[in-house]
Amino acid sequence: MKRMLGLIMLAGALLLSSACQQEEAAPTAAPQNNAKKALLVGRDGGGDAILAKRLREKHGMEVTIVADKEVTTESAKGYGLIYVSESVNSGKIQDKFITLPVPVIYAEVQAAPQIGLSDEEAYGHLEGSNAAKTLEIKDSAHPLAAGLSGKVDVYKDNGKMGYATPGEDAIVIATVPGEEQNAAIFAYDKGATKASGQQAAAREILFYLFNGEEINQTEEGWKLFDAAVEWATGSSK
Repeated sequence: MKRMLGLIMLAGALLLSSACQQEEAAPTAAPQNNAKKALLVGRDGGGDAILAKRLREKHGMEVTIVADKEVTTESAKGYGLIYVSESVNSGKIQDKFITLPVPVIYAEVQAAPQIGLSDEEAYGHLEGSNAAKTLEIKDSAHPLAAGLSGKVDVYKDNGKMGYATPGEDAIVIATVPGEEQNAAIFAYDKGATKASGQQAAAREILFYLFNGEEINQTEEGWKLFDAAVEWATGSSK
C-alpha cells in the first residue's frame, strides 16, 4: 500500500514538472500591432470607398469606415491611422482626436482651426472659377513630398481643393501656386507646437483632397496621398 502511494506521488510530481516545463517553453504572445488598422471617418460609398480601397490594396490596411455622427474618441482608440474625409461635417468631428496618440490625416479643412492646425478663418477652398489642378512643392526633400518637386498637377482637370495657413512649427510640403500662405499639404510631427499652441499628440497632416475628386487624382496626386499615409504611420521617416 505504501509502495503504491509512493508511485502515485511520484507520477504526480513528474506530471507537475512536465507542465511547468511546457509553460516555461510556451512562446510569449506577440504584442498586438495596430499599425495596419485604419479608421476612415466618412461614407461607405463614393470617393471614400476609393480611398478605402487604396488603403487596403496599396498599404495592406484593414479599414473600418464610420460616419461622423457615430465616431467617438473612445471608438478611435487602437487604430494605427485615422483619415478624416472632406465628406464629414466638421462640427461633428471637432477635437475628438487631438489627444489620441494616433496619427491623423485631415482632408476636411474646415476642421483645421477646431483642431489647432491653423488659426480661426485661416483656411479656404479652391472651387468654381478658382478650381485648380496644380500645387507647388515647397520641401521636395521631405518624405511627404514623395520625391516630387516644382509645380505638380495633382488633378487631371481643375477641381476642388482645400488649404489652410499653418503655424510656425508646421512642415509645409505644398502650397497653392503664388499663394505661399495657403498650404494644401502640411504636417505637424509628434510633439510639435500647433497654431493653437497645443503640442501634437501624434503626427497630424492636412491634405487638400476634396471628396468627389478622388477619380480626378493624377498618379502624382496618389503618390502624395501614399506618402502622407506612410509618413503618418511611420513607414517612412
